[in-house]
Amino acid sequence: MQIRVASTNTPSDDKRAYAEYRFFTALASYDTSIRAVNVALAEDPAVSGQCQCTVIVELLEAGEVKTQARALHAIAAIDRAVERTAWLCRRRTRPEFSTF
Repeated sequence: MQIRVASTNTPSDDKRAYAEYRFFTALASYDTSIRAVNVALAEDPAVSGQCQCTVIVELLEAGEVKTQARALHAIAAIDRAVERTAWLCRRRTRPEFSTF
């Protein structure tokens, strides 16, 4: 599984490392189903001061999973995006867990 973190502004090394760590730990159990995880961090121009974390997960057989999250701080946006991404990957790769 390849994890790439990009930013419109140069992300600090600690934010990049945090995003890589969080996505790796949350998605490690789906490693055989994931080709790549692309994470983009950006300040939201619509709302000053907010950070947006956009995620695209390239799955080997089930297409793509896309999501995004916003928060006042990059770390919070990453955390929200990780939770949503893990949930979506579980639903897409393991249909037996998709019931409500």
